[in-house]
Amino acid sequence: MNTFGKLPHGLEPESRNSVLEERLDKLAKETDFYLQPDINMDEVALRLATNRTYLSRMINQKKGCSFSDYINELRLEKAYSLFSTPGYMRSHSIGDLAEGSGFASVATFRRAFVKKYDETPLFYINKYGFKK
Repeated sequence: MNTFGKLPHGLEPESRNSVLEERLDKLAKETDFYLQPDINMDEVALRLATNRTYLSRMINQKKGCSFSDYINELRLEKAYSLFSTPGYMRSHSIGDLAEGSGFASVATFRRAFVKKYDETPLFYINKYGFKK
């Protein structure tokens, strides 16, 4: 399931990181791979035509976080786009929101949300009027 061709041979680490970051951003935008609850670094590395070491190193250096934090950030962006859609939270539960954002469970979604926003999803949604 290789989405891209092989990386050019002999790239310096910084150039390799730039190519991988560009590929990763494109993959996220075009496929929403992060919505798969069981996505893992090996599968993403395979799609990017690289290995998990290079992928992990690039995410740490270019994105400034771990692979799982990066995936959770993408999922939280998706969650925000869902609950900020007018009327979405009137007809959907927090469980629907978590599932629609790629989280394997409400608990995992809640933990990631609190880590980023310092508030629970429900409190945040009510505080900013997204249930209207």
